[in-house]
Amino acid sequence: MPTLRLRLLVLGALSLVLVLLLAAAGGYLQARTALYEVQAHNLETLATRLAADVDDRVRTRQVLLEQGAANLQLAPQQFERQGSALITRLRYLKGMFNSVLLYDLRGNVIADYPALPGRLGLNVAGQDYFRTTRDSLRPQVSEPVRLRGGLNRTVIVFTAPVFSTEGQLAGVLGASLELYSPEFFGELKNIAIGQGGFLTVHAMRSRLTILHADAGAIMQVAATSDPLLQRALAGRSGYAAVGDSRGVPVLQVYRRLRNVPWLLGVVLPLHEVTQPASLLGRQHLLLVLSALLLLLPLLWWGVRRLLRPLGRLQNQLTVLRRDPHVEVAPLGCRELQRIGHDVAAAFRGRADCEQQLAAREALFSSLGEVSPMGVLVVDAQARLQYLNPAGMRIIGLPAVQAGDRLGRHWLDDIHPDSLPQVAGQWQQLLANGRGFELLCRLRHSDGCLVMAELHFSELAGSGGERRFLGLLSDVSAREEARGKLRAEHERTQLVLGTIGDAVVLANRVDEVEYVNPPALALFGVPASDMLGRLLGVFMNLVSPETGLAVPLRDIERNAAGKPLALDLLSRDMRVQPVLLTLSVMHGHGPLQGCKVVVLRPDGARLHREQPRREASYDVLTGLRNRRGFLTALGEVLDDNRVHYQPHVLAIIDLDYFKAVNDSAGHQGGDLLLQDVARIMQRQVRSGDIIARLGGDEFAILLCHCEQEVAERMLHELLQLIDAHVVYLGERTFRISASIGVTMIQLQDERAQPVLSRADDSCHQAKQRGRNCLVLHAGAL
Repeated sequence: MPTLRLRLLVLGALSLVLVLLLAAAGGYLQARTALYEVQAHNLETLATRLAADVDDRVRTRQVLLEQGAANLQLAPQQFERQGSALITRLRYLKGMFNSVLLYDLRGNVIADYPALPGRLGLNVAGQDYFRTTRDSLRPQVSEPVRLRGGLNRTVIVFTAPVFSTEGQLAGVLGASLELYSPEFFGELKNIAIGQGGFLTVHAMRSRLTILHADAGAIMQVAATSDPLLQRALAGRSGYAAVGDSRGVPVLQVYRRLRNVPWLLGVVLPLHEVTQPASLLGRQHLLLVLSALLLLLPLLWWGVRRLLRPLGRLQNQLTVLRRDPHVEVAPLGCRELQRIGHDVAAAFRGRADCEQQLAAREALFSSLGEVSPMGVLVVDAQARLQYLNPAGMRIIGLPAVQAGDRLGRHWLDDIHPDSLPQVAGQWQQLLANGRGFELLCRLRHSDGCLVMAELHFSELAGSGGERRFLGLLSDVSAREEARGKLRAEHERTQLVLGTIGDAVVLANRVDEVEYVNPPALALFGVPASDMLGRLLGVFMNLVSPETGLAVPLRDIERNAAGKPLALDLLSRDMRVQPVLLTLSVMHGHGPLQGCKVVVLRPDGARLHREQPRREASYDVLTGLRNRRGFLTALGEVLDDNRVHYQPHVLAIIDLDYFKAVNDSAGHQGGDLLLQDVARIMQRQVRSGDIIARLGGDEFAILLCHCEQEVAERMLHELLQLIDAHVVYLGERTFRISASIGVTMIQLQDERAQPVLSRADDSCHQAKQRGRNCLVLHAGAL
């Protein structure tokens, strides 16, 4: 299609065909849907009427048989003796049934009408219809049964119980009916439903097909491939279009009978449902083709007339190419007039861009000439396209030789030591377009070392050719100063490392920046765990007199520069007497506000206080003993009466500890107690007090702690103890804990009442099934 006119004609014709086809398809689909719904409604109505008719036939026979059984009223012995006489009274049932039978309580046929040789004495006790009638004392309709002996007949048996005057079951009255007799299913088989439709009847209990257009399907189990039939057999009715046993799409409707567990279905081939819509669709298609043939000449004339202004637009473009600033002549329509103005604006814009580009090129050259940084522009092949005088000075060449460097590979000026790193970054820039910056060595004309900072990025808007901009800065003096600073820092660290005291340097926000080897040994942690973290995480200081925490902020505010005798609480809860001196750097500069902490082990005080410490601490776990805990609790109570702060006391009693002690011995029990002590030490805060009161009983004093925070911490402690597994040889042991909690009140003066409240709560936790926490009611 070389011309626009032909393209528009084809496009218009295709659009017209598409619109007409869509309209026809929409009408066809709407008509098909309407036909489907109407036909489905008709089939539902037909199925309902036929199901009601079959129900009436079944119910009429059931009522007639029940009335006949109600008229007998004989005792079981009389019923068996008078069977022949009784059957003559029931001959009138022959008009509704094929045969009438009397059964005794054992299921034996004692009389039949009309008489059939070999039937008297036949036992049917194993048949479902007899057994169900006898057990439920209610009338029944049997499943369809195909008679033996080559008779090719299918019957159903109606049964009704016969009672004596005292209400005792005397026997069973039965009647058989051939399904396909003219008075029952014979008429249904002859009902015509369209051209290929038919009726089906299925037994819901046995899922046998009773009536079907396909004779081979009768008395066969219904196919499981029909989902609608399976839903209907399960008790849900409805209609749907599915494939039959041969794969032909059909519309099916099912209705359940009320008086007998059968399912009646109406089946109609789907092509008969949609046949009128198919005829209508063919008529619409012929109408579309006729309309297209009539409208094509009109469309051709309209396209030619609409495209006349394009010739004038072509002439206008020729004029604009010579003079972009000429006025655009009228072109005949607003759309083409706008196109003409837009094209003229584009020509003018291109001319303006060319002028601006020339000005920017001149500005870039000027900036490059006066810039103190080296500027280089390279192409994708790493060839130099521009290098300013500053760049020439950095590599030690006069500016007049810049023209000789153009076209050369820019990596030739990189020192061999830095060449692999720079070349790798350059390849990544070519691959992903992301810029890079790094320090590298450059070749210098006089052989001296030049350290340069190199920045490279891709120039945007460079057209089809990729170009890259590089910036060079001579940082040799800066790197030399940094080297001297690093050497000075190493000397300082060497001097601090030889000092015997522990030295820690922290910045103004208490983050550790330096720690010498004696300090690492004192804290018992590697340097990687301390650097960059808060000093308070590792340095937990307590007063040797009160045992309460001493914050660094208080030392900085009240005792900066003075040696203080304190106890250092390590992460494994060991208490180490130390002499601490805290100094704060003043003045101006980067070290302003930094803190220097010097710690010296206080051996004399350790030796002096050793007896007192042994009397207050448990030898096995390293925790406080009962005496030490009561002392600390008394100090907290004294302080609490002066200035109330929330404190929480918890008594922890281990569950099932005696079983571990009996099984693993005292050595295993001691190991378990040490494990529990370590779990508690890790869970609580550094200022909290932990004690082993005796045996497997522990206590925790959470100082300055709100009730909600304490409950959360103690619940987590319960989970940690419950999850802990102790390995003793080849055996494993697990325990849990019961915790009683109380809040210290403002009126508490002595330690014993507080301990009693927590101990009572602990006993309640034991009684509630262990491994739980109980808060004393007075703390609510």
